[in-house]
Amino acid sequence: MSPSQERSAEAREEAQRILAEDRFHETELPRPLRRPLEWLGERLEPIGNFFADLVAALPGDDWIVYLVLAAAMLALAVFAATKLALRRGPPAQLRQRRGDAVEEAADAATLEGLADAAERRGDLERALRLRFRAGILRLVERRQLDDPAHVTTGSLVRRHRSAPFTAGARAFDEVVYGRRAPTPDDVRKVREGWQAVLAQ
Repeated sequence: MSPSQERSAEAREEAQRILAEDRFHETELPRPLRRPLEWLGERLEPIGNFFADLVAALPGDDWIVYLVLAAAMLALAVFAATKLALRRGPPAQLRQRRGDAVEEAADAATLEGLADAAERRGDLERALRLRFRAGILRLVERRQLDDPAHVTTGSLVRRHRSAPFTAGARAFDEVVYGRRAPTPDDVRKVREGWQAVLAQ
């Protein structure tokens, strides 16, 4: 073998060695979802073929057909949402109105019972509101309050000068008017505040 042939052979071997390196070959990445996706694709293929055949059979451009299908799906979704809203909405609203009407007509003892029930089920803001309304009605029953419709927590605090009631009134205002999330401690403060006022 001549020197030039030897150099050519060496060059070929070097080229083959270089081309055999990993950087010149595509590496297959792990595909953990490959089999589930293939299985799902096989199951959905008949549905896709059905819609493709349907689109091909309809007259007009493809984009018109897709637009009509999209409009039909949107109309179906709106129809379903409306039916669901009509089924759920009015009874819930009627129950709320009925509950408010019962509370408006209730006496102090009934409101205190409703407040206890609301507290047990975790509806703490409602428990605060009911207990405060019951306390005002107790003052009306004792003829210690003439105009319950226009009374404020501030006027009650100034009138009764009770530290427990002041704490309860502050908690009530922060939750009901300040929109702070109520806590069981707030409910306790309001209950103890009214107990202190009514015991005077």
